[in-house]
Amino acid sequence: MISFHFLLDLPSHINTEIYRLKNQAKRVIGNYPSMNAIPHITINNYHPNPGDFHEAGFAHFKRPINHLPPVTFEIDGFDCFNDQNGHSKTIYANVQLNAESRFWLKELWKTTGKGSGKPHITVARSLTAEQFNLLWPYFQRRELKLSFTVSKFTILRVKYTKGEFLSEFYREFEFLGPPDALAESYRNHQATQLKFYSAVSQQVSLF
Repeated sequence: MISFHFLLDLPSHINTEIYRLKNQAKRVIGNYPSMNAIPHITINNYHPNPGDFHEAGFAHFKRPINHLPPVTFEIDGFDCFNDQNGHSKTIYANVQLNAESRFWLKELWKTTGKGSGKPHITVARSLTAEQFNLLWPYFQRRELKLSFTVSKFTILRVKYTKGEFLSEFYREFEFLGPPDALAESYRNHQATQLKFYSAVSQQVSLF
């Protein structure tokens, strides 16, 4: 079985910081899944049907992705996924979006398909309840504020073989657009949003 993992590459100073946090987590709880995983922001996971996979796939990504400019994100502290049934316990660096970066993601999703609405950088995932309860207090109120710019989009090909997932590099695209590449589209988006909220406000005021 083959699937594809769409991700945003992180600059070296963010990779260094996340690896440092992973090592600190290991000192608290010992070995855990993802402790050696390369830091990244997941955009989407694509699971093709047998009939729509071909080696030249995703070539159509090049033009729209190259048109997008690099984007700047902010890390603001930590958050978690803490499923109550005991699965999917994950601690991550919280990626804070502003209006511009949120719009940038929407433009990217037009090409890649929408994935998680909560971009994040995983520190430790698939934790047991015991591991999570030990580790989360260590990160819960910890401060971390960093700014970084993303300039590359990567596709990994993931194969499920003999009970494990093996990832390999498949394709890479760069965000080459000038800083104002989305300026007009963003202004139109803001104008549309303003009209929408104005219409809703008028409707509410009638009651």
